[in-house]
Amino acid sequence: MTARTGSFAEDAARTRVLAAYDRAMAFWPEPREELDVPTRFGRTRVHAYGAGERTPVVLLHGRSATPAEWAPHVEALARGGRRVLAVDRVGEPGYSSQSLPIGSADDAAAWLEAALAGLGLERVHLIGHSYGGWVALQQTVLVPGRIASVAVYDPPRALAPLKPGFLLGAIAGAVSGSDGFQRRWFTRLIGETGVSAEEAEAGMRLSLDAINGFRLRLPQPQRMSDEELGSIRVPALVLLGGADRVMHSRRAEARAQRLIPDVRTEIVPGAGHGIPVGIFNERVPAFLDEVERSVRT
Repeated sequence: MTARTGSFAEDAARTRVLAAYDRAMAFWPEPREELDVPTRFGRTRVHAYGAGERTPVVLLHGRSATPAEWAPHVEALARGGRRVLAVDRVGEPGYSSQSLPIGSADDAAAWLEAALAGLGLERVHLIGHSYGGWVALQQTVLVPGRIASVAVYDPPRALAPLKPGFLLGAIAGAVSGSDGFQRRWFTRLIGETGVSAEEAEAGMRLSLDAINGFRLRLPQPQRMSDEELGSIRVPALVLLGGADRVMHSRRAEARAQRLIPDVRTEIVPGAGHGIPVGIFNERVPAFLDEVERSVRT
């Protein structure tokens, strides 16, 4: 179990990471609101865009990615009258502040439930990428009351084991201290996503600074049991990279299809661990529309 809270390595690292964070967030559409929500685990920063009467969307970013990673997707998700809220996870490098440890999936679910309640959200479409996808699936199992649907892209370990090569590369990158090595590894990991070179560079710089400048103290994603996946009772969308270096996509798809009652799955050919903008911005809003039409009928 995690026994401590996340922290910046030093004041200079905090300054460097938050400056990179601000540069990456400049790619978000405007007007963007910044909200701070108190929870017992710490103050949670939330970035919000759009308005409307439709069920709002809550976004959970990948590890060391921050809400900046959602910049290419916010407008597509908000289209048609949805409010989009991207949560800056407590225990990660960003503008949230952690006051209590988050040492388990139950702790993570209690934190997110408190954040959603503090935002006054009764029902949400929950969307997560990578580590955020694992958190989203766990939330749908552990505290499902506010969840209208769940959509995830490449949730590590939840559906299939990690590839040994990913673990070795992650360890080598962490201990090398080499910006060049880390950059090459990260580029291969993410793959081609369709964002501009400028935006891709801003995201990479942020993630590399965060990895090197912040001490994470969050639980590792774990395999979800057959019983847990079978207990998901809301519509689910699972998108997976066909060239993902993190986990076995076909095994993950097969397990999701076998166990999650109301699931749609797709393996995106050639995609890596980074979200492919075109596919995501087409498939996810269409899925949300489908869910809401089924509720009306």
